[in-house]
Amino acid sequence: MERKVHRLTPLLKAWTTLAALAVIAAVNFYEPLVNWARAEGFGLGDLARGVGIFAAGIAVLFGISQLWWARMGFGIGEEELGLKRGVVTTHVRTARFERIQAVDVVEPFVARIFGLAAVRVEAAGGADSAIEIAYLPKDEAERVRVEIMRAVAREGADVDAGAEDFLVSPVPIRRTLLGTLLRVSTLIAAAFTAIPLATSLSPAAAIPVLIGVFPSVWRMVDQSWRFQAVRGDEVVTVTYGLANRRRQAVPLDRIHAVSLTQPPLWRPLGWWEVKVNVAGYKTAGDGGTLTLLPVGTLAEALAVVRALSPLQVGELAEIDPATADVDVRTPRRARWVSPVDWHRQSLVLRDGTAVVTSGALSRRYAVVEVPHIQELTYTQGPLRRALGLAHVRLDLVPGPVGATVRDLDFERARLVVDTLRARALPPVGRAPIELGCGAEQGNGNATPAREGEDASGAAYGGGGHHGAQGVSPDQAR
Repeated sequence: MERKVHRLTPLLKAWTTLAALAVIAAVNFYEPLVNWARAEGFGLGDLARGVGIFAAGIAVLFGISQLWWARMGFGIGEEELGLKRGVVTTHVRTARFERIQAVDVVEPFVARIFGLAAVRVEAAGGADSAIEIAYLPKDEAERVRVEIMRAVAREGADVDAGAEDFLVSPVPIRRTLLGTLLRVSTLIAAAFTAIPLATSLSPAAAIPVLIGVFPSVWRMVDQSWRFQAVRGDEVVTVTYGLANRRRQAVPLDRIHAVSLTQPPLWRPLGWWEVKVNVAGYKTAGDGGTLTLLPVGTLAEALAVVRALSPLQVGELAEIDPATADVDVRTPRRARWVSPVDWHRQSLVLRDGTAVVTSGALSRRYAVVEVPHIQELTYTQGPLRRALGLAHVRLDLVPGPVGATVRDLDFERARLVVDTLRARALPPVGRAPIELGCGAEQGNGNATPAREGEDASGAAYGGGGHHGAQGVSPDQAR
């Protein structure tokens, strides 16, 4: 059965175009209209007629928009979700429930004024695989979200965001603003903006800097504004947003890696940031956030890590090497190629979990369950070869979390690769597997795995960015 969206949907989808046309009209016709009004003795009667003409125009525009509204609708069936739109050409999009990755409620700024929201459904597929049901009254949008989540057997998403049992308590606004201000990128942008104001340069010289930096600064503020997270049985539900308020579900079984990062200017305040890699989740455009703690204390960050990974330790830096399966660290001779943070580079494997540490100024931890490592890349450039060093990169699903163990003794690097090659991979069900697609050769191109080669093996090789000499899998064993 087809269900209808709100009648204002066509106008809200086109509001940016309408606003742009209004601004263009105002810029081009404001002065002629003012001169005409002064010359003709514009009075209250003329004002009333102008208001009436404007109201009539709005009514006509609304009436025309109803032609589009009448052709818009959605339906939730037994096996799939469908969305229909189009007046001249009808477009129908569907997503089977088993292909749905996440369901979010999004409240754009203008829609929030009218108490409306959109339900955004992320489905497995290409970059344009998301389906957006827009716009619905807020309460109805929440009910539709729960209905879809239940249809894909994710009842754990039905969590009251107002509950007190938070995984991440609401982030204070003061902390959001101060954390954004203390980003190095924000301070650099502020310095370049202040130079023209403090010198004889034209203030217009600061405009390119503001245009380049403002979107990223705004994104940091918007995605951490009143941020909170609640863990359900199968998902973590996060709510955030200043202009565009959003309620987003992050499936726990699709989280492949977790990172803790502490920017250098946050260290006196003891604040950290937690991000995740989620398999199959869009990371660009309006695909939501992969940050599960935008700015918080170390205790809050560790609580999130413990909730998302099997690693149960009080401090990541306090893992006892005696209890680890593998404990490797960068040797002292690596100070020639990594003079600042060589003493902070390490890898610890314990209980099926890899913890990669790096960064002296900006401290970073990456926590990865070993079965979620997609491939391994061993690289050794000419300078590091002379020092007997090598990198081992743990290739993960796309996302903000990266894990590279840098500047290891080459024998210890080979030990890491050999240990991880024997890892047990998670079941893949009936989906076909393409073997070796991520393996790197000396030219950096992907090549298929050779017949008889271990599908879970490392991609040894010259590493296109380091110009290293390759090591064959047989030699590595």
